[in-house]
Amino acid sequence: MLKIGDLSRIAHVTVKALRHYSRLGLLKPVWTDRYTGYRYYSLDQLPRLNRILALKDLGFSLEQIRELLDEDLPLDRLRQLFDQKQQELQQRLLSEQARLERVAGRLQQIEREGRLPEYEVAVKSIPALPVAALRAMIPSPADLPEQCQLMRRMVANWVKGSGIRSTGPWIVVYHNLEFSERNLDVEVALVLDRSAPTRSRLSSKAVRLEVLPAVETMASVLHPAQGNTTEPAYSALYAWTERCGYRINGPSRELMLDDPEQAGAASGFTEVQVPVQSLMVYKQQFIENPYRKETEMEPKFVTLPAFTIVGMRYFGNNAHQEIKDMWGVFNQHAGEIKNVNEDAAYGLCAMVEGATPGEFEYVAGLRVSKAENVPVNMVVRQVPTARYAVFTHIGSLEKLHETMEYIFAVWLPQSGYQGIGGLDFEYYNQDFKDFAPDSRLYIYLPIK
Repeated sequence: MLKIGDLSRIAHVTVKALRHYSRLGLLKPVWTDRYTGYRYYSLDQLPRLNRILALKDLGFSLEQIRELLDEDLPLDRLRQLFDQKQQELQQRLLSEQARLERVAGRLQQIEREGRLPEYEVAVKSIPALPVAALRAMIPSPADLPEQCQLMRRMVANWVKGSGIRSTGPWIVVYHNLEFSERNLDVEVALVLDRSAPTRSRLSSKAVRLEVLPAVETMASVLHPAQGNTTEPAYSALYAWTERCGYRINGPSRELMLDDPEQAGAASGFTEVQVPVQSLMVYKQQFIENPYRKETEMEPKFVTLPAFTIVGMRYFGNNAHQEIKDMWGVFNQHAGEIKNVNEDAAYGLCAMVEGATPGEFEYVAGLRVSKAENVPVNMVVRQVPTARYAVFTHIGSLEKLHETMEYIFAVWLPQSGYQGIGGLDFEYYNQDFKDFAPDSRLYIYLPIK
């Protein structure tokens, strides 16, 4: 038998650690001298000790290791523990990679500007916040100061009348995810004590009690509240997200760190916040679809000769899913198209010169060898020769926008390619199963 010190030298484990393993029941001595307290171990225990060390090296806690050492542990539970550890390590790796991107972005900025940035971007986690809130559509940016002041007063009077305790600060939430010159969807909220009720005896058609959702990753900057515009703060945040590999994925918030109704409040700060997501995490989520094949993780590249499409045309911004309805009509009349030379359908999407931003042309059609006897209410479109990056969308129609966002917000900026623009298309062949979970459609993006 081996004394604890001998085992410590053989296994390169401290005596302190061996005693700790003994207390936890992971590796008990085969015998303890009741007179001296010396602990003795057997060489036969070395494999168990090595397993403890190996599992510890993989990142398992000692509590998890105790369970993993059970020889009667069911296979499903064993697999579950290792799956959980793998996911945990992957998440930690993505988090550290995101931190590395932020450091690289800071270095780039210092090299470019020759100094530390004017706005320091902090990344934090924001808990859910109970608030009294009022949400309204404000006609234009010029109306914001006056309208927000009026909304704050309405909320403050309602909270006071309800007898609910507020803890501040005031928060303005901008629900428009894109810049808009009119009809700004704005919410003014006052943070309440966490013990505040979820309902109030004082009724109001406008002010309501709600919870602003928690945000796992929020990027924020402090902006001097001196009555000037917050545009520089937003510019700094947007530049930071692009430089450090993030995407904005929710409505922005402005926290007024001084009460705007009090004299002298302009001497304080406004904290401008935008919820963000690491592009690496977003990409990982995109490719982890259980139906995605390994060959579909990245786009494939093809060059196609020019071809002709005959189909039905829609023009607009698809605000009410008009394209989906048009496909239903088109499928009823597709048999009227002559000279079809492929058992697949196309959805051509084209930008129209002079159109209102957000509007586009979409043609649901079939490929033909010659455009003749074109059915009424259908059009002919020529698709020029081009080189394409081909992406696979898997699953529902509702998630198609996520695939498009991945293509244009994640893949294209990091690919080294440029989109030619003007026209791209969806390709529906036998892999398309009416947007079932394993349904596939292919998106062809012209590149150079």
